[in-house]
Amino acid sequence: MKKISTFFFTISLAILAFQVKSQTATWTTLTSGTTAHLLGVSAPSKDTCYIVGNGGVILRTINGMTWTAQTSGTGNNLSYVAFVDNNKGFAVGDAGTILKTTNAGSAWTSVSLTTQHLRSVYFYNTMLGFISGANGTLLRTTDGGSTWAAVTTGTTQQINSIFFTSATTGYVSGFGGIILKSTDGGTTWSALTSGTTTPLGTLQFTSASNGVVIGDNGMIRRTTDAGATWSLVVSGTPDVLTGFDFINSSKGFIVGGNISANIGNILETNDGGSTWTSSLPGTSRLTRVQFVNSNTGYATGLDGTILKYTSNVGIAEKTSGQVTFTAFPNPFLSSATIDLGSYQFKNTGSLSIFDMEGKLVRKVELASGSNSCIIYREDLKAGTYLLQLNDGAQAVGQSKLIAK
Repeated sequence: MKKISTFFFTISLAILAFQVKSQTATWTTLTSGTTAHLLGVSAPSKDTCYIVGNGGVILRTINGMTWTAQTSGTGNNLSYVAFVDNNKGFAVGDAGTILKTTNAGSAWTSVSLTTQHLRSVYFYNTMLGFISGANGTLLRTTDGGSTWAAVTTGTTQQINSIFFTSATTGYVSGFGGIILKSTDGGTTWSALTSGTTTPLGTLQFTSASNGVVIGDNGMIRRTTDAGATWSLVVSGTPDVLTGFDFINSSKGFIVGGNISANIGNILETNDGGSTWTSSLPGTSRLTRVQFVNSNTGYATGLDGTILKYTSNVGIAEKTSGQVTFTAFPNPFLSSATIDLGSYQFKNTGSLSIFDMEGKLVRKVELASGSNSCIIYREDLKAGTYLLQLNDGAQAVGQSKLIAK
């Protein structure tokens, strides 16, 4: 008989477990040193962040507080920036502007591929990336941005946002209420029924099935079936909504504001996008937001506005009772089975998955009476994750899971 070798990771928590602690979070206005409209933000780490805007402005911080201008070499408006790693990044903007850096912004070089106004740049991983813009423009790279090829999208509408839930499945959104889906890594695209013709902006998914897209006139639409249907979500505001980011599968923020009055607005959800609450930060209209982890995020806006989100939400150690559970295979590639043994839940059971910075990336509810569950890879990137077993609100177990 052929021997099948599977690595079982078993951990007993007689000594240590962990729980999430939460305290009040705040948005603080930072001094940007410019009055230019700031339109894009990318934060490759907690204290390092890049912001781009009108007139070719590129700002960088390495301490999370003070900003210095970098030389972009262009006077064109820059609408979006994305860093692949700590050194390599791309910024895009008007008139086909594409800038690339491989040394953390010390130098930016121009890449000439199109004359269309460009509105977004997105990388799923270090190799697969996309640039989108006016007239259905979509450029694709499979070698980390060394080369790019135009992709036929079947639309002439401006594409404003790109998001992939796996290396094969991705979505774009844009003017005219368009939402397109690809199941072959962005090679071909098909139209989905969004249910609106309102211009759509940022689109993002928290799992393979659950996604949210925002747009003009307070538009928020949500899918729970991988884009097959999109339902209207009450935003409570008529403002234009231009950027958002999820901290985890439950908590996320939308930014935007009133165009005529130039007043910023921040919307927050704690239930995965089903409901939203609004608050006015007392700034000019906001444009983009990005979170590094549960504790740190940055938002951009008109008139040089930069906001920083800070919170001491994180992982706190505590003692617990003895709970032993196994994950196999571990490391895993596509799915892992979690065996909880003979533990009897007193309340509703769940399994929380955190990355190594303490960011909650997924929470799996356990069926009543169940002593096992399956974790699918979906949007989990390669790396080590902490598993927290919960009995109601009580953390009763901890383990580690490695995605390869």
